[in-house]
Amino acid sequence: MIIQNIISDGYERFLEVNTIENKKLFVHYIEYSEYLNDNEKTKIRNLGDILSAEIRIDLVSNSYITNRELDFFQEIDNSSSIKAIIEVKEVIDEYTIFAKTSLCNEVMLIEFENKITYQQNDRVYIEGSLEIEPSENDK
Repeated sequence: MIIQNIISDGYERFLEVNTIENKKLFVHYIEYSEYLNDNEKTKIRNLGDILSAEIRIDLVSNSYITNRELDFFQEIDNSSSIKAIIEVKEVIDEYTIFAKTSLCNEVMLIEFENKITYQQNDRVYIEGSLEIEPSENDK
């Protein structure tokens, strides 16, 4: 991912990034090593930096089965809020799945706030937060 914009709030970071697949995304993560006041400039990352990170969708609060095509929407400016159509590939437990998405070429971890009963190959509409976990060499 290439960082296009950084918005900070304490330890929280909201990044506008372009992916390898040339998709523009707005993601959230916590930068535990640096607290910033009043959107002050981070000393850890810069615009144009390449960031290696695992991407996932957390805090899924609304979901239901659908037959629509894989897709995603980020309709709120400067927000990691996301709506997506995903396809279940593996059920990990009653709150967690791996899913195929239109966000990237690999399966993605999806974590729900409520218990789920989705099965492999179900198409599901979800609403959550697009999160990243920077890789060890990017921390």
